[in-house]
Amino acid sequence: MANANDWNLVRRELDKVNNFEAICNSPWYSDAVYNKFSDEEFARRHESARKLMVRDGYDAVIFTGGPDIYSHGSGVAWGAGLLDDRAMCQYLIIPLKGDPTLIYPHYGCHIESARRQVSVRDVRSGQHGKYGKAVAERLIELGLQKARIGITAADRTGPEYMGVQAFNDMQKLMPQAAFVFCPNLLHELTYRKSPEEIRAMSKAGQLAIKALEAVKATARPGVREYELAGAVANAVIGGGGRYHLLMIGSTSMHDPKIIFPNPNPSGRILKEGDIILSELAMSYMGYSAKIGHPITIGKPTEKYNRFHKDVLAAGFKDIVAELKPGGTLENVRKVGSEAFRKRGAQSRPTIMHGLDLITSVPFVRCDLVRAEDYETTMRPGMTYNIEITPVDSEGIFGIFFSRSFAITESGHMDLTPYPIDEILVAG
Repeated sequence: MANANDWNLVRRELDKVNNFEAICNSPWYSDAVYNKFSDEEFARRHESARKLMVRDGYDAVIFTGGPDIYSHGSGVAWGAGLLDDRAMCQYLIIPLKGDPTLIYPHYGCHIESARRQVSVRDVRSGQHGKYGKAVAERLIELGLQKARIGITAADRTGPEYMGVQAFNDMQKLMPQAAFVFCPNLLHELTYRKSPEEIRAMSKAGQLAIKALEAVKATARPGVREYELAGAVANAVIGGGGRYHLLMIGSTSMHDPKIIFPNPNPSGRILKEGDIILSELAMSYMGYSAKIGHPITIGKPTEKYNRFHKDVLAAGFKDIVAELKPGGTLENVRKVGSEAFRKRGAQSRPTIMHGLDLITSVPFVRCDLVRAEDYETTMRPGMTYNIEITPVDSEGIFGIFFSRSFAITESGHMDLTPYPIDEILVAG
């Protein structure tokens, strides 16, 4: 990328704003090391995106993503490899013809560092928050002023797509273009994983196990819940990953007040006789895996121990047995809806959900399945998270429990391989 802001041209006048802000081709961060998917993997992804563009009549697609837990980078992480928290939403343009372009929210040293992290050569400034203007300028440069442009969902809830100001600016600068929101396009591109993606999810599973063991090692009387969260963050970031979901709650086994982890770990002080419930989703190169397993301070009570063995673990195994190529989500629903009722308990509705980069459709609950037609039958490369919360018949106490899996040619692969039959004891 040779332009007026090329470091080779402005290296002796960096104190001028116009020189520094859109700097490129510097030697800065050239010795930084980032784990990346291969160039071949990104080429596969971009080609698969272009096939859908041809099918659906798009001249380009704007992939979006943000740092919140319902996005975690989304299409920007998938298409460019960017993992970054600097904007509510970020933008990657993949045209039907031409090179992809990443619009990065910051400038100067920040954007030079990002160029080392991502697998897209054309990385441009977000122009101090004028993202729509930056996107439109690239689309106009590609000759797409009158084109049909898809915009992927940045957020799986809603869904949400992009900033209002960015969208308004694009419409203003490209009044003859047709912008189309695409709620399911990224899911269609990610619901079946390549071998490289499965390997990344397996690494995320190892990090999730490391997170669980950090909770177990840190928990003791006098420690606060948020200190457990800090131990997880330290362990996972120290292992080269990122935390996606970090939900931790505790309560007394003798007077339980939770059946599900606390989405916001509190200042509650752990005591002897407590049980800790956690939902720990960790990511590696943008791809996540999840684990949830109860931990007690001191020996588990007989009531919790029996419930875990006879209800939770037994029901969980019933559901896992349904994970195989050719199996259906409806069979998972039927088995899951009966797994705990037939053992004298009930459960939270959720049984299983899909994993794109993070939690996604399909959602399998006791009384319904929400899925696209093309994913109702399991096939190799599909990835899921079994997420159960059996609850006693009176609704007083329960245990959240979770593991992640990939469907293989012969059955399934456990992405978070960890013993299930015993409650963990802290220390």
